[in-house]
Amino acid sequence: MVNTMQATHNKQDYKTAALKALFLVLGSLLYGVGTAAFLYPHSLLLGGTTGISVILNAFLPFSPAAILAVINYGLLFLALLLLGKEAALKNLAGSVLTTSTIGFFSTVFTAENRLIASPFVSAVVGAAIIALAGALMFYVGASSGGTDIVALILKKYSSLPEGRALLLTDILIVIIGGILSGPVIGISSFVGLLIKTFGIDFVIAQIRRFSWEK
Repeated sequence: MVNTMQATHNKQDYKTAALKALFLVLGSLLYGVGTAAFLYPHSLLLGGTTGISVILNAFLPFSPAAILAVINYGLLFLALLLLGKEAALKNLAGSVLTTSTIGFFSTVFTAENRLIASPFVSAVVGAAIIALAGALMFYVGASSGGTDIVALILKKYSSLPEGRALLLTDILIVIIGGILSGPVIGISSFVGLLIKTFGIDFVIAQIRRFSWEK
């Protein structure tokens, strides 16, 4: 009887681990596709460390990639200190998967090969995909890295919902990016940021309604 109960418990643990891994991988892939296919071709900016690196590149003698690496590694170290080893590893995995996906799809979708001609519509579609992706990763305690880690820290040490915590870290980036890029990109990016922010909270709420961990 005890062995049977133990076997059932182990089976449930494996199922939970597998579903969490699936959420992490699927979320990372969707995040990469949403960014590379819908945001990058129009230079849309929904916040994040990518936006920070582009902004800082205008003032520092380093490439955006170098600035991005420094920021992301610094935040991963912060995750290790404040969220623990497991959370840091999950964010590392999500960050690597997302970055690889963005890199791959960025060679397919370019400014000359846009799926959607309108920056506004592209921002809406891209933000919706990224909201789904972010929610999947947030739900299992992971993220795409970057400012998502800040949101996870705020979630742990405050009562802020995940999406609104992310909004606090991203909104200033979008404002600065809008000032630098013009009103069309600025407004489109801001609308996209709102969709991403509230979309994350909505998707997480739906996942919790049908959670396998109940």
